[in-house]
Amino acid sequence: MTGAQYAERTLVAYRMHAGRAAANWARAQRKPSVFLKRFAAGLPPGGRALDYGCGIGCEMAWLRRLGFRVEGVDGTLDFAEAARRRNPGVRVIGLPFSACRLEGGRYDGIWSNAALIHLPPAVFRSELQKLRRALVPGGRLGLTLAWGRRKGVLTGDWIPGRYFACYTLPEALRFLKGWRVLEARTAVGEERSGRWIRILAEGQ
Repeated sequence: MTGAQYAERTLVAYRMHAGRAAANWARAQRKPSVFLKRFAAGLPPGGRALDYGCGIGCEMAWLRRLGFRVEGVDGTLDFAEAARRRNPGVRVIGLPFSACRLEGGRYDGIWSNAALIHLPPAVFRSELQKLRRALVPGGRLGLTLAWGRRKGVLTGDWIPGRYFACYTLPEALRFLKGWRVLEARTAVGEERSGRWIRILAEGQ
């Protein structure tokens, strides 16, 4: 199966269970995570931030309240529409990552919370390169990945049918060549259950 096919399969799974996913995120993201606050602290006042895989727009809304000029991307149209409703007047692109063209040097920061985990490693690598080009020099990336070694389609999950790529921390950092890594750690019980990788990095 190709990367595009895995991505489409994941989008189909989210469309089928959009209500369940939205309710879960609304609960989990009632308050900004410590990691989101750390990401935001490194952005210039009033800077432009992109939420890449924005879901229903909860984290976009928090960044907007801080005065940042936010935009969002999500391939699940129900989620993109919910993000627009939560953030009136904000640009939200309803396209899969593979179809999304980002303007070079547009963003001071890009936030991607457990979104790129749905891409096979080779596609993940190319998306990171695209995000780096979309940042201003020295712009900040806030990235959350799933920790572990499993890569494949989930069957017994609360949203079955999604592709998941999990990484160990050393494995994840190999994808960050060309970035200046500011913070890289594993986290348990921050915002969501399970073990996750948190990375803050700057484009060079």
